[in-house]
Parts: sequence; C-alpha cells; structure tokens
Amino acid sequence: MPAVADRDEVQRLIDSGAHFYVGHSGGKDSWAQFAALRELVPASRLHVVHADLGEVEWQDIKPMIADNIGDRELLVARAIHADGSPKTFFSAVRARREALDRKGQHDAPAFPSSAARFCTSDLKTGPIWKVIRAHAAEVGAHIVVNCVGIRGAESPSRAKRIASRGTLNRNAKSTTKTRTAYDWWPIAHWSDEQVWQTIRIHRLPVHEAYANGNDRLSCRFCIFGSCGDLQRAAAASPELLAKYSALETEVRSTMFNGQTLAQRIAGEKS
Repeated sequence: MPAVADRDEVQRLIDSGAHFYVGHSGGKDSWAQFAALRELVPASRLHVVHADLGEVEWQDIKPMIADNIGDRELLVARAIHADGSPKTFFSAVRARREALDRKGQHDAPAFPSSAARFCTSDLKTGPIWKVIRAHAAEVGAHIVVNCVGIRGAESPSRAKRIASRGTLNRNAKSTTKTRTAYDWWPIAHWSDEQVWQTIRIHRLPVHEAYANGNDRLSCRFCIFGSCGDLQRAAAASPELLAKYSALETEVRSTMFNGQTLAQRIAGEKS
C-alpha cells in the first residue's frame, strides 16, 4: 500500500493518544483512505463520519459504509439552519439567493461554484466538525484529527492547494484549551491507480455508480461531475433532475455559469 502523507508526524500524534475521524462519502478515495488508516491507527481511536446529504446523494451509500467498517459505529453528520431546521442542498441555495438579494446582488449566482463551494462547507465540513467535537467530548479525546480524502490528482486546483498548504494543518477553529485539532489529507499524493489498487487488495465495496462508469461519487448532480456522471444520474433520478431544474428557475440562476443542468447533461456548449 502507498505511504500516507506526514507519516512520522502522524505517528507522534498516534503515540500521544489522538483520535482520528475518517470523513467517508462512500466514494473511492474515502475507501482507500479508510483502508490506509485502518492499518495505522488503533481500532479504538479510528472513527468514521458520513455527511448525510439526503436525497441528493447516491442511494444506499450509508448502508454500504456501515456494513463495511467492521464493528465501528458510523457517525452521521447532518447540517441544520440557525433556526434548527434541516439544511439541504436545496434550502442552502435558496438561503444564498435570499442573502444575495438582501445585499442587492440580484444577478449574482445562487448555486455553488469552484470559487464559492458553500455546499462543501455548509453541508459537509461544518457538520462533520460538529460531530467530531461532540464525539471527542464524549470519549475524552484531547487530540483529534479530521481525515479527508483530498488528492492532487483530482484537479490542478487541488494539486496547487496541496502544494501551497501542505497535508497536515492545525485547525484553529476547533482547537480549545483542552483539545488540539488537526486537518489531515493522508492520500493527497496518491494516484487514481493507487486508490483502485488499494480497494482491490482490501476487497472494499464499490458503489454501483462506479460500476456503471462514474468518475466520482458524491452528490448525484455535482458541479464537478463529468457530463457522463450527470447523464447517468439523470437516467437514474429523473424526479431529482426535475427538482434541480425547478430550483434553477426559482433562484434565477443556473448550475453551470450560464448553462442549465439540463443543457450540461445534453452536452450543449455554453
């Protein structure tokens, strides 16, 4: 198996009693990361967290993860609005439209983009860290590490971000007087082939979306999804596609910078 990033420094954290939280989407990178950390971190201090995205994520993801992580509890993170109501992709986009309109930015896009990835921060990163903090308090963990399967091979922007930031960083927001928190990208330098080889060696599950040809697995209709990924999602989830299209009309924005989701699926050029 390929080496994880920051191996020596992470070993010092392990020796100091750190608890590790593996963010798990059900995708290939999550499975490869889980396999690598399962070999490294004591079982009692390796936890798995899934950000539940509701209807926009591929079906059967949570049961697949829960059934293949051994005896570990699957910690589930869910986003909520300030009023306590559930926050979903749809409600987050509506809330952004309302916030932009209040500022007079009526023509600003309401959907996430590579420059404004609020879907990741609002629906994944924030809720996951909330679960980590709560669980750490419950088990008395004084050092916590949030493990994310980001890889430079995914895109040039990811590679640039990894090169400039490094792969192990202290998380100031979640660090307190009694708890030190870190963000770690263990497989940041792994290739696609190394990821798939690890999955094969450890006989880990592969979601049917990959078997059908998907490049990635997250939201069914992701702004970073390939045309093929979007087409397969449309074929499998026509009702969900209709909801996205209705949302584009409602918030006066399109998902792809002047191009609707339906147009992108059809392969039209913007």
